Formats: sequence, structure tokens, C-alpha cells
Amino acid sequence: MRAADSPEVLAMLVACPFLTDHIDLEEGPTMAMGTAAQLAKAGSLSEEQLDAVFAFWNRLAETADPDWLDILATGAIELFNDDATSQRLARRKLVGAALQILEDMRVGWGQPDYGPEPAQ
Repeated sequence: MRAADSPEVLAMLVACPFLTDHIDLEEGPTMAMGTAAQLAKAGSLSEEQLDAVFAFWNRLAETADPDWLDILATGAIELFNDDATSQRLARRKLVGAALQILEDMRVGWGQPDYGPEPAQ
């Protein structure tokens, strides 16, 4: 399936129109979610944009069917366990089912728990 044929990807672009120039609608939906995650991890989004992306993922995790939960998990959320900064960002922004996906993916892949933000 192309991202252009996915109601979930199209809903993400409505909720996060700043992603439109970055998402290739000819790619699959997993790639579309991954592109949004890479932008977030790279620091390419403003705080307001980050909030919008994570809010969308939080809503999607609560309402999606199992196939879409897999796409969300493998396309976006699991990428935030790659390093301490990304994991801490995701832990600040994800809630509920989306946060549980982050933790399940971390444990499932045997990735480290980087712990809380260091004290300043």
C-alpha cells in the first residue's frame, strides 16, 4: 500500500501539515511514519511541531487496529530507542499505549534503558 492510500498517513498530514513536503506518498506507510520520526530525532522540528507529531502518534496508538499499531511501532516509535537523547524525548512526549509500545519495543529488541534525563 502507498502512503497516499492510507487514511492514517493522510490524517497525520492533516494534523501535521508541516510534514507534507517531507513525506513521499508513493512510499509505504511505514516509511511515512519513519520519515516523521527521523525529522523528530534529528531536531528538524520545532517544539510545537514535535508536540503535534507525538500527539498524533498518541491518538493513533489508542485507536488504531493491530496492523496499524505494527506500522506505528516499527515505522516510528521503535526508532526512538536507538540512543539516549531520542529515548528520553519519546518518554517525555509519548503517553498511554504509545509509551507502552516504546517500552515493549525496547525490551523486545534488547535495547538499553537509558533512564531519565540527567540532572542539570
